[in-house]
Amino acid sequence: MILTRPEWLERARTHEQRVDVRVQPHLERRHQGIAHPVHDFLFTYYSQRPAALRRWHPGFGVRLEDAPEYDGVKGYVAGTVCAEHVAAQLPVVEAIRTLLAATAARPATLGCFGLHEWAMAYRSETPGNEIRHPWPLRLGPTGTDQVVEGNRIGCSQMHAT
Repeated sequence: MILTRPEWLERARTHEQRVDVRVQPHLERRHQGIAHPVHDFLFTYYSQRPAALRRWHPGFGVRLEDAPEYDGVKGYVAGTVCAEHVAAQLPVVEAIRTLLAATAARPATLGCFGLHEWAMAYRSETPGNEIRHPWPLRLGPTGTDQVVEGNRIGCSQMHAT
């Protein structure tokens, strides 16, 4: 498939507008030096860059006409993602596919009920296990530990188990 410049620019603009609804509030808070423990999670915990989320990619097999903006972008050659780049990503793609297939084949664990975040704050007074944000826990460290110890937590995320 070949997209003309007006076609791909419109797709890129539509993508940016959809992402900006989520990204702009974060950028405004960051500019003002205001953090939000929930809404900023994607950017602080996972270190995802807003600019990377805003960048539209057409997908493999699509060539962009008149697209100097993509010159020098990793994996792009002559306005399209090159086969060599896709081949270089195969080990990662295969590992992700294996993980997703294994996850889909197992019964869901739905008993966590949001206790993942509690487990991440478990024993926060232990050196080396400090909480990653400056906001105080509503129950304090002892109360939080009691909630975690008093509930079955079946979270699948390794840092919360």
